[in-house]
Amino acid sequence: MHRAKRKRVISSCVPCYTRKQKCDRKYPCNHCSRRRRPDQCAFYPSQPKNDATSSNEIITISTQPTSLAIPPEGTFQQDDTQIDVQWDKHVQAEYPGFPNSDEMASTSAEKPLSSRLAQVFGYCEQSNGNVVALLQKLGLHDNDANGTEDAMLPPDIAESIQSTLEKMPSRPILDFLVRYFVNHVNWMDQLLYPHWFLNQYRKWWSYGKVTSVNDVEFAVLFLKACYYASQFLPSPTYTSETIKGVVLADIRNSCERTVSVLAPICTRFSPRGSFLRVQHLILGGLASLCQGQTELFWEVLGSAVRVAQRLGMHMDSNPVDLPPNMDELEREMRRRTFCNLHLWDSLLSRRLDRTPFLPDGLSPEVMPRMRLHVDPNIGTDAPDVFSERLLRCQLADFWRTRLPEKESEYDPVMTEERYEEFCAVFLPSLPPIFALDPDKQWDELIPTIPMQREMLHMDIFEALCYNFGPVLFPAHGQVERLPPYKRVLLISHKRMLAVAALRLLDGVSNLHQLMGESHTRFVGIIVPCFEAAIPLLCLCEDDGFTEDSENLSHQPLAKTDPLNAQMIKATKEECMKSVRGALSRLEDLAEVSNMAEVAARMLAKLVNKVEISFSPQRPENRLTEKRGVGPASATGVAFQNRSTEKSQNHLDSDCTASFLSNTFAGIVQTDWEDLLQDHIGNSDLGDISFLEIEPRR
Repeated sequence: MHRAKRKRVISSCVPCYTRKQKCDRKYPCNHCSRRRRPDQCAFYPSQPKNDATSSNEIITISTQPTSLAIPPEGTFQQDDTQIDVQWDKHVQAEYPGFPNSDEMASTSAEKPLSSRLAQVFGYCEQSNGNVVALLQKLGLHDNDANGTEDAMLPPDIAESIQSTLEKMPSRPILDFLVRYFVNHVNWMDQLLYPHWFLNQYRKWWSYGKVTSVNDVEFAVLFLKACYYASQFLPSPTYTSETIKGVVLADIRNSCERTVSVLAPICTRFSPRGSFLRVQHLILGGLASLCQGQTELFWEVLGSAVRVAQRLGMHMDSNPVDLPPNMDELEREMRRRTFCNLHLWDSLLSRRLDRTPFLPDGLSPEVMPRMRLHVDPNIGTDAPDVFSERLLRCQLADFWRTRLPEKESEYDPVMTEERYEEFCAVFLPSLPPIFALDPDKQWDELIPTIPMQREMLHMDIFEALCYNFGPVLFPAHGQVERLPPYKRVLLISHKRMLAVAALRLLDGVSNLHQLMGESHTRFVGIIVPCFEAAIPLLCLCEDDGFTEDSENLSHQPLAKTDPLNAQMIKATKEECMKSVRGALSRLEDLAEVSNMAEVAARMLAKLVNKVEISFSPQRPENRLTEKRGVGPASATGVAFQNRSTEKSQNHLDSDCTASFLSNTFAGIVQTDWEDLLQDHIGNSDLGDISFLEIEPRR
């Protein structure tokens, strides 16, 4: 009789088991705590579960990175029936007694005819030239015609939702994360207007119970904002791994699990969507982007664009065509949100080689046109904090209509003409505060302006990299067919590509320094750092990348020409030096970012490959003599076993003073009345004593 083999029980957490490390079987374990990755500390399901866990604790932690960017409308690989079944199983497992899809469908009231007409035929109800507009001209006006009604929830559904909300993080934790989002995170994307968001947040808590779809949508919005803000913790201003005694990973899981129940309810009871849905879709997508899930963000961006177009956000309707409850503030917020959609669509489609969701040419009618608030203490001539997003959107639109198709043959003359037009048309139009040679008079009064300026400049040089990048992909035999004057342009464009990439890496370094040089998951640092280093390595291996400065007689075309004046400095030595700096930065950020870890590993392999061909001719440039990057690090071996003591000290000491001086200094010590400010230091946000904050540790 054969005895069945006893299967060994895996007691280590997943990361320790993968690395063959001895785990102390705590949460988070000793190794995950040392690596500053408590969110990845998860145990295999074969491990016995502790049933005595407190109701405030979360038992299961997914082994995969959590993401709030769940496709809202079943547009991916499954039909609505499959999604309903899966959603029912998930909800019944997490929240027993919650109504399933069939029960919710049976309680849904039949909608008025005009709404069903727009839904079935797909008409945009804000249009002034389609069938809906003709029906309104004939006198058919319905309260539901504008589609902005706040659908009321059936009592049993509302009661079940209320019990679900009781399992989200506690109010003090949410207050802390909302505050951190407004003061430290929102400036990066400018998605939410702080005054409006905080006012709605206060009202939501004063309601007591949710009764409408909009109430649920806003709950999803601030939960995703809290989840997104937690991606940037710990930070130099808050170094603890917990908030009010709860681990950050548990807070993220609690937010995600609550959202996974509430978001489908919003879609079911309001298929058309709302302005709030556009916002929380993007917030969830940005959180997934921080986790290295770029494809998921692209899919969510498409969903957000579809909802925005159903709402008519791509057109600026006349005031008489707008719903009576929509004021100028909401109209301006819609314009700003659509501006952000256009910017992300432009940047991501170019980066991923995808067809944009939105057409080229942004209409002036849908562009932001208002200053939402003016601080009398600063003055009316102070720049608006949204100016950076507007300029970046205009920059993206400029290149969308001019960059050639990927499959087209490289044309040096057309490339040169595009660059000259850019220098002559776009760069002179920049306001002095955002110019390449900027006026810095507002930097101290508006702390985010220096960082926003660097982000705009990084976009400028990234676009120039795309303009000159095709010089590295000439068609077979194209160089031999070119006349001599075009070959000279080809050599010049390689130098200009190098200058653009070098300036982009300089911008990454400056932005990271302004943010305190701390560990961060911000993709605005990680992605440009990686993508600018790759063409520099290609140029270092390119024999056509000449270093003969005597043949470079180009003079600056104008004062705004950012490349020609620095072409003489674009040597292979400078390129390798900048690449080493980029690799070092990515290795540091790999302690907290999966995206940086993958980028650093790939870049290390490429550096090692280039070093083999580059070092014998120039021994002084060996990587082993710069930044302590030896052969083991170049091959990726030392990178994986790198100690985190340096990064921990870097986070806790060197960067704190710099970060506090360049962001909202003293934010955790001041009173709420001083703290709830918008980005230009405004303080008239009303009573904000309803929020709380964790003391600095």
